[in-house]
Amino acid sequence: NASVQWFDVGRRRAMVGDELAERRSRFFDARADSGSASPDPSGPAYVVDERCIAAYAHSGYVYCALAGQLADGRAALFTAGGDGAVRVWGVSGDGQPPQQLHVLTRPTGAGAGDADSGSDDDDDSCVHALALGADGLLFAGLQSGAVCVWDLETMQCIRTLAPAAGTAPSVFALLATGGLLYAGGADGRVRVWTTTDLQAAGHLESADAEDKSPVLALAGGSSSGGSGSGDCEVVVGGGDVGVWAVGWPDSHVPQQQQLEQLAVSSQQPQHDAAAPQDMLRTLGRWVQLRSVAGVPELQPECRRAALFLRDLLLQHGAADARLLAGAAGANPLVYARFDATAGGARGAAFAPDTPTVLVYGHYDVMPAGDAALWAAPAFALRGRDGYVYGRGVSDDKGPVLAMLLAVADLHVRGRLALPVVFCIEGEEERGSLGLQAAVETHRALFGAPRVVLLSSAYWLGERTPCLTYGMRGSIRATVRVAAPERSADVHAGVWGGAVSEPLACLSHVLARLVAPGGRVLVPGFYDAVRTVGAAETRAMRRLVRWITDKEAEAPLVARTAAASPLPERRAATRTRLHDQLMRRWRFPTLTVHHVDVSTGAAPSNATLVPAAAQASLSVRVVPDQSLDDIAAGLRAHIEHVFAECCAGGVDEALRLELDVQPVAQWWLADPSTPVYRLAAEAIRQAWGLDGSDDTAAADADAALAASESEHEPESESDDEDGVATGHGSTPLLIREGGSIPAVPWLESFFAPHAVAVNLPMGQSSDNAHLANERISIENLIRGRDVVYRLLDGIADVVDTAA
Repeated sequence: NASVQWFDVGRRRAMVGDELAERRSRFFDARADSGSASPDPSGPAYVVDERCIAAYAHSGYVYCALAGQLADGRAALFTAGGDGAVRVWGVSGDGQPPQQLHVLTRPTGAGAGDADSGSDDDDDSCVHALALGADGLLFAGLQSGAVCVWDLETMQCIRTLAPAAGTAPSVFALLATGGLLYAGGADGRVRVWTTTDLQAAGHLESADAEDKSPVLALAGGSSSGGSGSGDCEVVVGGGDVGVWAVGWPDSHVPQQQQLEQLAVSSQQPQHDAAAPQDMLRTLGRWVQLRSVAGVPELQPECRRAALFLRDLLLQHGAADARLLAGAAGANPLVYARFDATAGGARGAAFAPDTPTVLVYGHYDVMPAGDAALWAAPAFALRGRDGYVYGRGVSDDKGPVLAMLLAVADLHVRGRLALPVVFCIEGEEERGSLGLQAAVETHRALFGAPRVVLLSSAYWLGERTPCLTYGMRGSIRATVRVAAPERSADVHAGVWGGAVSEPLACLSHVLARLVAPGGRVLVPGFYDAVRTVGAAETRAMRRLVRWITDKEAEAPLVARTAAASPLPERRAATRTRLHDQLMRRWRFPTLTVHHVDVSTGAAPSNATLVPAAAQASLSVRVVPDQSLDDIAAGLRAHIEHVFAECCAGGVDEALRLELDVQPVAQWWLADPSTPVYRLAAEAIRQAWGLDGSDDTAAADADAALAASESEHEPESESDDEDGVATGHGSTPLLIREGGSIPAVPWLESFFAPHAVAVNLPMGQSSDNAHLANERISIENLIRGRDVVYRLLDGIADVVDTAA
């Protein structure tokens, strides 16, 4: 029967007489071919009320049902069967029938294990067993032998645990206890995984080699009452019933720490800006979670990092905090909302058109890379000389934590003028997979943002605070040239000259992309680039003179000075630095990142002709270039050069495979707006800077006007003395040469009111994405203060009308 039925024993009653006679079931009361039907029951008949029957709930037999809770604590019923779907039913407990809430369908290819199994056999999709983990995970055992792992907060399949290589025993029983998951199979074995990081921990198997009875039931629990020791008793039911006393070594069972203990030192969070040890303690516990996106074995750890942040937000006063599903197989987003607490805003109902501040960031980090290059383990926070070291401390866990604590401080002090919503993603380092879809789906949760606040940039030097108002966009491309007439490399001494050479053709294509000196050769590439006006040039010269005079020891200045000739080194350094910054911030570029060939032999083998060659490229675009136009122009130019290369001769048979993908739009803010002026003032106050000689806003006005118009604005003369002190302004207004896809998209999606503000906390020497990543403790503390001061005055500079 494919129906799901439920029966409340506390409300049971007997059905008799006419009522029972009138009850008919298309399944049980159907007559067989012989004409016979099921006999009427004798004695009292306790039957399920018609309202408590979900007929044909599954497209196949219902093999298992499980009662439990959802991530928000609501009671739920989980059912699964021959159709491979897991259905989630809400249970009210007041006698009302459950209501279907979700249908969980397995991802394509999960029938036989991990995504690389390549199996998608519908016959293997039957779900025979269900089990609930203690941390909001639902495990579903498949006929294929795989176990799907579902996150009950995002309702996404986050992992598929594959059977052992060469085997596919159906999973008939599941048990989650003591930090371990047991899966009983048709082959008589019980496979075991850890529930924290979903790694294989071994298996249980009968000592009797002849006993291959399928495992049909599992029961048990932790003998020590804890979740970290792995000591428990497991009852295995199959052909016989066996009791196993299981004592797994600690190396197989990671010590599970409660998230509420990881997040803060006590249930009452400290809101004292003079106590940085709490912030550093929390950051250390967050850093130890290796939230590297795109690595399957680390996906459970990414989820724990997201849950850590969610619980931290709740503990610091968020009215709502939850995980939002991103793309299939991607890490979830962390959403939270702090309601306004200042003045008349306190207690106001939140609505989709409520003015808000949106805080954006990310909890995913780059891989650690070569451990030998780190002075200490990458995922263990270490302090030295006023800095903390560890992967993610600067990009972006440290700044996200500082922004969170600033918001919490305002909230508890009753000074939060606007609701603040958090959107912290887990896929930024992989191009923000799923971000747009998640925000679009849950748009009402974010209100109507007036400001998109982030801290994902770095100072130009080491001592001078900066304010970032622009970033370049990006396009990624892959160019592959292959010889379709052969699938393997050949010997150059035998076939050289007689066969096509993909690498030679690819080299010709790459040589026609960029000229010596860096000028991009794609036709029309520079047509839309804004002209650099005189005022913009003067503003850049002021910036260069400031940074060379005030921060000669900064890495950017020191490297440039070392490369400058000794005679007139100061002037030469300024000229070279001006040229570098203009190339990094103001002009588009095309970069060839690496070239690969199909040759699988050792690099010392220089006698082979590769059957294929591939190159990876990227383009950085600037205002007012169109991503689509530049991508189309690049594609057309490569195809044209390739056609020239293949015209006649043995290369005619070569095949071009070209993939060009716009990744991120360029972003340019107006630093003369009230929001940016407030941000600059917040930086000055937090750092105790003298703004009496500040001309940052004037420089910004002139630079923006010059870049947007052919008319030159009036400005002061470009004399040495005036300029050297004229940009004694702090913070320094800077751009970034890199790209953050989310920033221009969020600003555009929440238009017309949203203004993105990027407040850098890191210094130029923070080593983001490199070994020994670090951030200054002082920068974190003062960065928190900057955000506090900015949000404290935000209602005075934005439109607060709904």
